[in-house]
Amino acid sequence: MEEFYLSKVLSTAQIQECFRDAMPSLTVFEWAMMIGDQEPMEFDSADPMHIFFEASTSEVPQFPQHVALYRTPNEDWEARSLWLGQKLSATYGMAVLVPFTHPAQPHYPYYDIVFQDGSPYLADDSETEFGEPDAKPVQILEVYALPEVHFDTCGNLRNTP
Repeated sequence: MEEFYLSKVLSTAQIQECFRDAMPSLTVFEWAMMIGDQEPMEFDSADPMHIFFEASTSEVPQFPQHVALYRTPNEDWEARSLWLGQKLSATYGMAVLVPFTHPAQPHYPYYDIVFQDGSPYLADDSETEFGEPDAKPVQILEVYALPEVHFDTCGNLRNTP
């Protein structure tokens, strides 16, 4: 599962369009499964080319929308999260927070990458009280260079561009 926290609320159509553009071989559905919505009629759980996302209200104060993407390949999910988060940010000119495991500190659970207009920044949410309206914002630490990655039309990591 890939997770994204968006600085502005996007419509279902905008989210779907961005994921479809990034992975055009997959069919992207909106399905609020966690709140009990019925499975979309056209969705086929036996078809590995069918993926879905769920958009909900976020508990991160400066990122009001949470988007979770399901049924993408299990491998390379963190790299794909960052790749898609950067696309959402660049496409819609907004900040997108993506949870991140820092390679130098893999056991520190508070790192994130925040994309601002597509540019990556290392961030820390250790002082952010999720769900509290007066919580301190996620702290941007520094520009952070991510390795260049490429994915195919099905969301699988490729070794070459």
